[in-house]
Amino acid sequence: MQAPFRLLAALRGSTEAGLMMAMAVATATFVATPLVLAGIADRFDVGTGTAGLFSAAQLGAFVVGSWVSGRFVDPSRRLFVQALVVLAIANAVSAVASVFILLVVMRAAAGLVLGVLAWLAYSQVFGDTDRTGDIAVIGPLTGVFMAPLFGVILANGDDRAVFWLLAVVALLPLVKVPQFVVGETVETDRTKPVPQALALVAALGVVTLGGSAVFVFAGAIAADQYGMAPFVISLVFSANAAASIPSARWRGARPLAGAWLLIPALCAGFIGFFDQAPIFWAILVAWGFCFWMAVPGIYTLLSQRSRHPAERAGDAQASMAAGRALGPLVGGLLVSSGSYELLGLAGGAVIAAAVVVIVGVELMGRGEAASGEATRS
Repeated sequence: MQAPFRLLAALRGSTEAGLMMAMAVATATFVATPLVLAGIADRFDVGTGTAGLFSAAQLGAFVVGSWVSGRFVDPSRRLFVQALVVLAIANAVSAVASVFILLVVMRAAAGLVLGVLAWLAYSQVFGDTDRTGDIAVIGPLTGVFMAPLFGVILANGDDRAVFWLLAVVALLPLVKVPQFVVGETVETDRTKPVPQALALVAALGVVTLGGSAVFVFAGAIAADQYGMAPFVISLVFSANAAASIPSARWRGARPLAGAWLLIPALCAGFIGFFDQAPIFWAILVAWGFCFWMAVPGIYTLLSQRSRHPAERAGDAQASMAAGRALGPLVGGLLVSSGSYELLGLAGGAVIAAAVVVIVGVELMGRGEAASGEATRS
């Protein structure tokens, strides 16, 4: 009975409404991706693996947009408005596209401006823990409510209706265009990460590569192999997002945080071997909860193993975004040449390999600390 009130309480913060709405729009776009993949394959008469190219283009352009923005432009109301208008146009053209290549180009354009919007939001809250938390929690909260809505739309229409909705939603933040503060630019020389930090940054990218390779096809797997209806599938994705909220907001210690990723590795590995709907529910809920139990703890570990934590935090975000962009490409190749079983096993193995590195770094650090204590004694 208290869950809805807790969700509403999580939205109350000091962050500008326009920024939070823009992040909700961005999240809604990515929430829709695995849900519309099967419909896109049908609309353009392409294989499921080929259809996944639109997700790869969208995520790849997102990486470019978020990376380039912080280096070549200043945050401004004008840039905010322009990004939202371009996003609305890209979504509308995606709805009416008659050839697959045009859809891919439009999703790349959408991804580019979504990266700009994400940078705009985080540029205004960086260094403020409370406001950063306001932005971060928008993701899972949006997933909880938007996934079922997309499910209803897909049950009564097709992917084009989803893109039309996204086109309209993209314009909503314009009612609350925020004021932007341009921070001072400080010229500093970047430092090379120490070996342990570099290993963690690389491992985070590998985790998202393996995870996204499977997760972006989860909706298609649910429909093709588990025989689930679009609305039911959307409820599973909503449950995945809801399960991530308590673990993402956990304030306690997270020892051996990387070990939590063994559960997503198993979930990915076995998702293609079953066909009972309750198992699919269990897989995605466990995946969401355990992933977000792991990642914040790995960030803390990265900070502890870095001489310059702020630089490594940016490296980690870039590495994870690159992994998410490459994942659908790898997954598409595996689906096209093999099966969902092969896709799951490959994705799970990739995540598990990264877990070995992450846990190894933490245990190595503990060993070095213990050795230092013994020497001082």
